[in-house]
Amino acid sequence: MPIIPEHKEILLSQSESKTLLEWVEFFDSQYTKNQIYSFCYRNNKKIKKISDKEKSQIQSQNSRKWHIKQDYFKIWSRNMAYMLGFWFADGCIYNGKIFDITTHVKDKYIIKKFAKELEYEGPIYDYVDRQAVRLNFSCTVIYSDLIKLGGTEKKSLTCKFPNVPEEYLSDFIRGYFDGDGSVYDVKGQRINCSFCCGSFEFLQKLWNILK
Repeated sequence: MPIIPEHKEILLSQSESKTLLEWVEFFDSQYTKNQIYSFCYRNNKKIKKISDKEKSQIQSQNSRKWHIKQDYFKIWSRNMAYMLGFWFADGCIYNGKIFDITTHVKDKYIIKKFAKELEYEGPIYDYVDRQAVRLNFSCTVIYSDLIKLGGTEKKSLTCKFPNVPEEYLSDFIRGYFDGDGSVYDVKGQRINCSFCCGSFEFLQKLWNILK
């Protein structure tokens, strides 16, 4: 939600009295850290800096591994196939261990569902300035499993359609469509369905399946 006028006034007059995390708590988590920081930055208002001790504690907390269902992509299911399709559309892997999905804020409900499926206990990141949300974590097992399923680093222009069991093809395609598909009306006469991908090979295989 946008910052309401009353809270804007408080920030403008008292911004340096609290750290970013303290402001989030003060407003009962109504706003993200990015929202509060961006507002203060735009209005040339400084926020109280955390001490070196507090910074060390936060870094220590952040270095801990979050619980995650590492074997999620080892066993096919309707939900797994859907999530794999969504990842092929909006996700990436890199550095031999990092799993990432960044998508528009309107799809945050899918990101939350993804996190629940993975039993992920870490944070989901909000980028208010970009109207985006992000699920990002380190897991070499999931990275390796996605490679086995046909995923690659920098896959945008080179990805191939994975070998999905026939019974789960519709779920995979549904997931991909929710990430990179659209439906639109053509002059009020018919409804068109569109899929986008930088890889012609991927789209060719998808078209053959849909036919």
